[in-house]
Formats: sequence, C-alpha cells, structure tokens
Amino acid sequence: MEYEKYLKNLDEFAKSALVETFNIGASRAADTLSRMTGLTVNVTVPGMEITSIKNLPEKVGEDVKAAVYIQLSKGFSGHAFFIMDLNNALTMSDLMMGMPPGSTTELDEMAKSAVMEAGNILISSFANALSEFLGTEIEQTPPNLVIDFLPAILDLALADIGQYCDYTLLLKTQMKIEGIEFKEHFIILPHPSSMKKIIDTLLGGLV
Repeated sequence: MEYEKYLKNLDEFAKSALVETFNIGASRAADTLSRMTGLTVNVTVPGMEITSIKNLPEKVGEDVKAAVYIQLSKGFSGHAFFIMDLNNALTMSDLMMGMPPGSTTELDEMAKSAVMEAGNILISSFANALSEFLGTEIEQTPPNLVIDFLPAILDLALADIGQYCDYTLLLKTQMKIEGIEFKEHFIILPHPSSMKKIIDTLLGGLV
C-alpha cells in the first residue's frame, strides 16, 4: 500500500513530529508517576523506529518479558505494549510500592498490580498525546499484564493486524525512577487505517 511505503520512508522531520508528540505523553506519564509515588521520575522518547514486525523479537529480546497490553479503538485502532525485562519489572514494583529495590524476588499479585498500573499510566499518556495530535478520541481497554516470551505476547495483535500490515512503531523510551534506569520498549501496532491517519496528519502538517 502506498501509505505503508511512505511510513517505511518517513523523513526525519516527520519522525521528529511524532517523537515530539510522544515526548508530551512521556512528560505527563512522568508527572503522574511522580505524584503517585513521591519519587523523582523521568521519561523521555529520544527517538522512534519504523520496523518490520518480524524484526521485533531481535530488537526487543527473545527472553521472557513482562508486558502491559492495552487495545486502542475508536478514532485510532491498534495495540499498545509496554514491555520490560523481568528484573526491571521487579525493581519497578518495589519502587511503586515504596520498598527498596531488590525486595521483591517474584512477580506476585501485588507486584503484578504495581507494574500494570505503571504500564497503564505510560500507555494512557502516550495514547492521549496521540489523540490530541490526530484530533480524535481514542478509547482504551483496561490494562492486561502478560508474562511470556515476546512472540507469544504479540501473538494476539499479530493475528489481528499481521495479515494487513508488516510494519510497526517502536519508541525508543528512556525511563528513570530515583536515578535507576529501566530497560523497556514501547510498541504501537496500528491498524492500516490508523496508520494512514497518522501519515495523513503528518502530510497535512508538512504542506
């Protein structure tokens, strides 16, 4: 499809517009997490990559991950994932619950709830920023936490859109809580019509 070809070849100016949009969401997420925990939180999006779906395991890692998943619909349809290594998820749950890092050694129900809440705040903030950028309402399902190998985590989304679309948005996020840096990935897999909506909005802003 023509718009998919354009997406693969987005110029730096267009990418910068999207990155700036997601940085607005990142800043809001950091403020929300900081107010909730009383900790110093910093979240930025230094860049964005358009990548083929089949390359995601190579880029994100093929070991077991903790992923918060939210489905997006209405004005923008797609799937959003906030994906972390398990050790990072344990550390995040400690910080969210006001415990010293290293206190939690397994993702029990309380730890899962803390990680899911953090992921929910991050995804919602990104989705709300994208909603403003596109000038449309985006509905979100309640968050779901999945712990599995990456291909299994992405399976539902790929079954939904993989037959129509080969490319996805991979945000290069950087997150620090109290100076502790987290290794995480934020992935948006849009439906083709929503991918076209992003590109039309970008093109409209470039003419």
